[in-house]
Amino acid sequence: MATKKTPRAAILVRVSTKRQDTARQVAELTKAADSFGWEVTCVIHETMSGSAGDGVGWDLSKEREALERTLELAEGGKIDKVMVHEVSRVARRNSDAHRFLERLTDAGVSLYWHAQGIETLLRSGKPNPAASLMFALLAEIARNERETMRERIMSGLDEARRK
Repeated sequence: MATKKTPRAAILVRVSTKRQDTARQVAELTKAADSFGWEVTCVIHETMSGSAGDGVGWDLSKEREALERTLELAEGGKIDKVMVHEVSRVARRNSDAHRFLERLTDAGVSLYWHAQGIETLLRSGKPNPAASLMFALLAEIARNERETMRERIMSGLDEARRK
């Protein structure tokens, strides 16, 4: 009788400023991994503005080292799961988020996001259709949030200049 392999998970956390801390994300994701019986093999930290990577021809390896490191682990067969707190921690731009997810899926690695408790691959290894729809929606919401923040900042700066 074959023993069941314990899924190996990488925790991916991101904050937008150096003043922020990833401790809460790591603690909650570690607790979730424990409850699922997953082995956390690494924690990958990133500090990056939510607006970075907006240029044409965005290159994961140059601008998102944490995502590239995660993909190297996935494509190298070192992990089975990637855990994030929410979809916006992956990217606030749809094309970037979907490109990352596509590479994970191609590597047979599931993305779990804690805010909704959803995983992109079913136990069979096939894509979870409900997760795909939810991921697309949440990636768009993250993009919209970034645009709204940008508009508020610009409006505030305009008002400060006016005064």
